[in-house]
Amino acid sequence: MSANRTTEVSIFGQTYNIQGGGNEEQARQAAQLVDEKMNLIASQVRTSDRFRVAVLAALDLADEYLTAQQRVADFEQGVAAKSRRITALLDEIDKPEESEPIYHAAG
Repeated sequence: MSANRTTEVSIFGQTYNIQGGGNEEQARQAAQLVDEKMNLIASQVRTSDRFRVAVLAALDLADEYLTAQQRVADFEQGVAAKSRRITALLDEIDKPEESEPIYHAAG
């Protein structure tokens, strides 16, 4: 999407024109996610305050984002640990065997 192109999206019954250089489909997916989260929050709380619903939805999405970030970090640490272990095992396999001294019987 070019910098001056707009993408029209609907969030919580309101139309927004998003302008920018990002991916249009991703913008639509993000708007749909926010819309779904706001509608879910609105169905669970007793308020007609759109701002409050938006803040609660943002907090919920931020929590999901932080949880996903932690999972990625944990996964990366696990991969790094396994990679180090595999590297150590491969180094052990590649290590030249030390030859034992050969003793000749005198005679």
